[in-house]
Amino acid sequence: MGQRTSAFTIAVAVPLAVGAIAFGQTTRTVRDGVYRDEQAKRGKTVYDTKCGSCHDGSSMGPQLTDHAYLDEWENKNVRAFYSRILSTMPENDPGSLTQHEVLDVIAYVLQAQGFPAGSKALESASELDTVIFVRNK
Repeated sequence: MGQRTSAFTIAVAVPLAVGAIAFGQTTRTVRDGVYRDEQAKRGKTVYDTKCGSCHDGSSMGPQLTDHAYLDEWENKNVRAFYSRILSTMPENDPGSLTQHEVLDVIAYVLQAQGFPAGSKALESASELDTVIFVRNK
């Protein structure tokens, strides 16, 4: 029994890397309605004012609403996408977006990609640890 306890203690003590899913957590995909329509509407406003000038398909940055862009995120968790936005965007003022602005932008990007809305808004970054990007059908 002591070995089980030690193994369990070690497994719990090791921090999870971004992209990892903790044992026992249920995974969802972006097809499972992980945001609300109202959240995506707020996200569009943030995107239009703080993201769109670079992410409009020009040479500045990839168009986030283009299906090809999310191909690089396929089978990765949405938390990694969140972390990149939070720490590096917008390019002219990295780290200036709030957690809620980033969650709203992610909701908008998912909506623009054709992923369905659900009944619950994204409320925290930790929720994104178990949400995986997949191709839209």
